[in-house]
Amino acid sequence: MADLPHHTDVLIIGAGIQGLVAAKTYLQLSPATSILILDSQSSVGGVWAKENCYPGLKTNNQLGTFEFTDFDLLDACPGAVKKGEHIPGEVAYEYLYKYAESFDLLKRVRLSYKAVTAEHVSDEGWKVTIIRTPGDSPVPKADSGDLITLPSTPTTTLTASKLLVCTGLTSTPLPISLPGSSSYIPPLLNSHDFRRQAPKLFCSPTINHVAIYGGGKSAYDAVYAFASRGKKVTWIIRESGHGPNYMAPAHIYLGPFLCWLELLVTRRPLGWLSPCIWGDSDGFGSIRRFFHNTRIGRFIVKNFWKKLGGDVIAQTGLRQKGPEVEKLIPREEALWYGTGVSIMNYEEDIHQYLQDGTVKVVRKDIERLEGRKIFLKGAASEPVKADAMICSTGWRWDSGVEFLPKSEHAHLGIPSAEYTPMQTEQWADLEAQADLEILKRFPILGHGPSISKEDVTVPRPANTSIATTATEKLKAEPEKQRKEQLTPWRLFRGIAPPANPQRDLVFLGMMSSFQTILRDEMAALWAYAYLNYALAPPAGLSTHPPSLVSPEQHAKEVRNVVESRNNWLYETALFSRFGRWRYPMGYGARFPDFVFDGMAYFDLLMGDLGLQRWRKGWGWVGEVFGGAYIPGDYTGFVEEWRSKEKMST
Repeated sequence: MADLPHHTDVLIIGAGIQGLVAAKTYLQLSPATSILILDSQSSVGGVWAKENCYPGLKTNNQLGTFEFTDFDLLDACPGAVKKGEHIPGEVAYEYLYKYAESFDLLKRVRLSYKAVTAEHVSDEGWKVTIIRTPGDSPVPKADSGDLITLPSTPTTTLTASKLLVCTGLTSTPLPISLPGSSSYIPPLLNSHDFRRQAPKLFCSPTINHVAIYGGGKSAYDAVYAFASRGKKVTWIIRESGHGPNYMAPAHIYLGPFLCWLELLVTRRPLGWLSPCIWGDSDGFGSIRRFFHNTRIGRFIVKNFWKKLGGDVIAQTGLRQKGPEVEKLIPREEALWYGTGVSIMNYEEDIHQYLQDGTVKVVRKDIERLEGRKIFLKGAASEPVKADAMICSTGWRWDSGVEFLPKSEHAHLGIPSAEYTPMQTEQWADLEAQADLEILKRFPILGHGPSISKEDVTVPRPANTSIATTATEKLKAEPEKQRKEQLTPWRLFRGIAPPANPQRDLVFLGMMSSFQTILRDEMAALWAYAYLNYALAPPAGLSTHPPSLVSPEQHAKEVRNVVESRNNWLYETALFSRFGRWRYPMGYGARFPDFVFDGMAYFDLLMGDLGLQRWRKGWGWVGEVFGGAYIPGDYTGFVEEWRSKEKMST
């Protein structure tokens, strides 16, 4: 792999939004740094890479909320989107490509390269094993942004002083593990493959009836994509799963007020009504305590969430459009869903296809696949016969990079099935104490839906050793895959390993929230400050993360941790466990997943960086009455931090 260096100062894995902004921020503050960006796809953009954007795909964002604080979308893509329109997928790709081009990132990107393993080497930082992904794929020339094509080459390694893992949470689809799937005759695709093969499926004369399996936003998108092109759809939503998500219009009424949903979540007063373990970072702790620690406050909170969910159901007409549409009513109140609350970003009303019979909804579990048939559990009707099947059943929530040795997984805070008994016991003790605090501060969270073991269990091929080739893994029969229970992400602030003394590794984008680009910009600056020892820890918090304690120190250490809340491990436990209690119908048991808690999270990071959190002007008056926060409110915050650092030194 002649185009790869043997060593780089900073290696960024992932060329999506988070990887690009991490590289741009690092170069903005340290322009002499050598940076290499790897991505397994053939274009930049991550989720919005060119090959993922089938016709009709759009972001949930409308114009004004899908852009960086210092790179205007309409300046980059003039006339591509109008006010009130959702961003088409191809425009999102073009915008991200031009962002990379404008900040001179393309020459640092190597596409169609996948980081497979990473291991810490004391004198060189991180040793990373890399493979070429299949097929001829373009990569930038070393001296320009032009793209060239290189042939496939063998596995190689390189070293990096610092490692930023920005692979996100949608890089590795869960394998399709339905019984009989290996012998199913029609095309059987996951969401990842569907995006890339959608144009062929839409145009195929032999595909007239499609089965869609899943109840999330990607399932909605697939159903609409086929139904709007005249294909019959059987939409199968597991009875034993979470069921269909809340799908709201881009603008909803709260009482007499028509509100833009995306910006509703960045209005501070509404954030107070969300139970949030880091909520006090917004400076309104006394108001939050009223809402969550008094009887009248809890009454207000409970009824707000009940009304919000009811209003979404009423304004989308789920109860008025007939029995087929009524099957899409979510199982629980909106309080428990996180980013499972999504937006109807379609040109037409998706429900019309359920009303006219184009789409049939089946709320059943699948028993098995056999030949061309889909057999449902407990179903008295005939098996479903389809010409193709799309499984929108989620993604592995690990990084896709295998960190070695596996005994370090607990220290790094990454999802793993490889904890030792002692590591499992230590985290169990910390999280038991965190649970007590969370439920004491927010009693309402003790009455939410339960988490099933399935929420943290994933299938994997029987042989997942690093020696196994990608081809061999793909050939593994799905029904023979064993399942493993993964731990959740356990990162300090959702970014840094909780028990890794070296500041040379961060994980960015391992969470789900609204206002993704703004969150990624803040996380990139936080990561830079952390990696370069320029991040002042919160009051009372040690400068370096601790190591997990030895067995003989364990009991004493846990007592000390609980007595002194300002501890990296305990803060991480609170951050991780909060999601489990707050968003059981979302992804909170796996990784941080939040909506109305986003502004408080921004405040948390800005406070760590020593930057102004209240940015509306006029003190608390501006924060309460100044309207929703938008990307423009944070314009120039990286330079603010640079100036502050210069003054402090």
